[in-house]
Amino acid sequence: MRRTMLLIIATTILALVVQQNNACFVKSTLRFIQKTIVRWDGFDAKYLQTLAINDKNVDIKYWNSKLGNHKSIKIRFDHEYELSKHWIPDMPLKVIIHGWLDSIVHEDGVSCIKTAYLKVGGYNVITVDWGGIAGFRNYMLPLLMVSKIGARLAKVLDNIVDFEIVEPSDIHLIGHSLGAHIAGVCGSLMKSGKIGRITGLDPAGPGFEFAKLQKKGLKKSDALFVDIIHTSGGSTGLYHSAGHADFFPNGGSVPQPGCYDGIKFDRIIGLVGCSHSRAYMLYADSVYYPGTMMAYKCLSWNEFVSDDCDNDEKTPMGHRASPKVRGDFYFRTTSSPPYNDPYAPKEDL
Repeated sequence: MRRTMLLIIATTILALVVQQNNACFVKSTLRFIQKTIVRWDGFDAKYLQTLAINDKNVDIKYWNSKLGNHKSIKIRFDHEYELSKHWIPDMPLKVIIHGWLDSIVHEDGVSCIKTAYLKVGGYNVITVDWGGIAGFRNYMLPLLMVSKIGARLAKVLDNIVDFEIVEPSDIHLIGHSLGAHIAGVCGSLMKSGKIGRITGLDPAGPGFEFAKLQKKGLKKSDALFVDIIHTSGGSTGLYHSAGHADFFPNGGSVPQPGCYDGIKFDRIIGLVGCSHSRAYMLYADSVYYPGTMMAYKCLSWNEFVSDDCDNDEKTPMGHRASPKVRGDFYFRTTSSPPYNDPYAPKEDL
């Protein structure tokens, strides 16, 4: 835990002090820091073998607007056929997966996306609560369990498809932080067909991008369309593009608007956490206000700020993102919801 905190502090200081146009220096320095701090040191890998992935420590539930925001159906492994009693026919499936130190029961966390879809209505929703493992404060354990949890979810979704409840192309996985990589593993292991879409909400960087301890993580081949929203790139989130379409609100790094309150040591961790969580808050906002956060394809944030992007290539970020777009997209947001910035350049589709 101490090493992970040192990583977050060090990378945050870099993000605040170094200008974004010194990208090569930032990346090389981050690589050195993460290789130095994030190590296996003393972690007992045998402990992983004692952890069985079952219906107790990976709680998978089904929701829809008819059931309401406070009533769900527990999905039992090999009993997925029971969902047919509650399923909304001919409507897509949204699968929501939280990240490290989170849980679906936390209403102020990634659960806000589930709430958004239920309030809007018309969707089948599944939540994957692996809080019993994600709550382990030694980051190494949740990190190394990503593959097992992703494999379990793939089997559950394959069963749902086999029972002819939904088609793989109508499945959309939405994962935050480590949950984004769980989604990627799930997509890569699906046997019934290629998943339609995976949205990575600031996928975890430590252990995946630098100082790699996990070989399996989110990549563009895991679904027909993979879109990624970067909000703390180079610290807790991925720095590089990894999807078919990568979105970089406000440059995609720390601090996001509303998260900066001066360089004070006791606030650095909160600053990073605020920016890291902004990804799922932006996505939830895109469900309530679809098509409002228009992103423009560009080579870099500096070019976007200089208005050197091709305004003909654009797409809404989040819920309404076009599966046909490819490349890196930039846009501005406000510091609080609704996050659409009226002063950012935008045009109607």
